[in-house]
Amino acid sequence: MVKDSEYSSDTQVKYKTHKISSKSRNKQKGDKYELQIGKYYQKKGYKVYFKGINEGLYDEGIDLIAYRGKEALLIQCKNWEHSQVKQGHLRKFLGDCTAYLKQNQKIFAKKNMRRVFVTSCKNMNYGVKKFIVENNIEYKVIPYLG
Repeated sequence: MVKDSEYSSDTQVKYKTHKISSKSRNKQKGDKYELQIGKYYQKKGYKVYFKGINEGLYDEGIDLIAYRGKEALLIQCKNWEHSQVKQGHLRKFLGDCTAYLKQNQKIFAKKNMRRVFVTSCKNMNYGVKKFIVENNIEYKVIPYLG
């Protein structure tokens, strides 16, 4: 492994700046996708709270909460171009939903809850299909319009 001290300070700055700007671009792309998906649900008559954009790192793994009548959707958005959706991603989302609902029992007590995992990526590994059926998670592939 190469240590930072083995590079000139100029190279270190360029490397760290590239890492930061790459993270920033990914964050912007993710936020744009969340906005796109939020608008998708608004057009379907839902009121949408943009939890990921409004709360940032404190979103508790839930990007959007959509409400319509007695129905509430907890939505995770993943704008991935070249990644593969794996069972672990859905397992984490399921855990995040369970924890969030437990913390907010009074708010959601009389709501029909749905968990929705939305991604721009068509690739999924073999365990995903079985996991979404067994755990009652809706899975949608919606291309990024960026």
